[in-house]
Amino acid sequence: MKVLIDLDPIVYRIGFASEKKNEDGVVVPDPIGFCLHSVKVYLKGVYKDTKATGARGFLSSSDNFRDRVVPDYKGNRAGFTKPHHYKAIREYLVNHFNAEVQIGIEADDRLGLEQTDDTIIATIDKDLMIVAGRHYNYVTGVFTTVTPEEGIKNFYGQMLSGDATDYIAGIKGLGKGKAHKMLEKTPREDWDGLIMAKYEKFYEIAIEKVGGFTNEEKLLTKNHDYVAFARDGAFGTLVNNTELLWMLQKEVIMPINIARLAGYDS
Repeated sequence: MKVLIDLDPIVYRIGFASEKKNEDGVVVPDPIGFCLHSVKVYLKGVYKDTKATGARGFLSSSDNFRDRVVPDYKGNRAGFTKPHHYKAIREYLVNHFNAEVQIGIEADDRLGLEQTDDTIIATIDKDLMIVAGRHYNYVTGVFTTVTPEEGIKNFYGQMLSGDATDYIAGIKGLGKGKAHKMLEKTPREDWDGLIMAKYEKFYEIAIEKVGGFTNEEKLLTKNHDYVAFARDGAFGTLVNNTELLWMLQKEVIMPINIARLAGYDS
């Protein structure tokens, strides 16, 4: 069995763990050798824990198609500071562990595309839980197996609740738990209609809310769901979110039927 490793979180986790701030707030990094040794030990731990017979690691790049879907994808991370050894860790992973840098897609997408019956995805990213197969969380040490049905439900759940981490708009106040309960009470064939109905209702709320916002309030993270829906409309937000939330998967078609929801035949 081959382990497919999401290297993006590891770059940040090891990078930030390998530095501290002094009393003046100045970042003091550990020696680069110590940092890279920690990376090596961490990856060996993932390999050992998964009992893998092979491994592939993936890194994202600055070129990502989702950045062209909406102007504020991951906009809440603007100005986010990278670890001091960020570049050195990535170069080390490429040169010594054959890390594969993705162009145009995220490392997450490549993990989904490469998942088979003989692989296990190693990541902490909950977005990958829409991908069927075996998963390993290298922080909690938890192994999970996602069925195709569970993967689709997780996708629809995210369509309802959005994703605050990646700044993807959802129905305000509708968290993962409520979203899944809503889906469980609704026949599978009606999930598309449920999504569209919720989006249309929330769009009306968003229009009214945003109309009373000041320019400063429109920039607040807590108001992003309203602003995104008011900006793109119910159907526009639906189209955007399917592109933002659907993790690319080999031979697995996105389950939501956008054409039908738009009133078109297939």
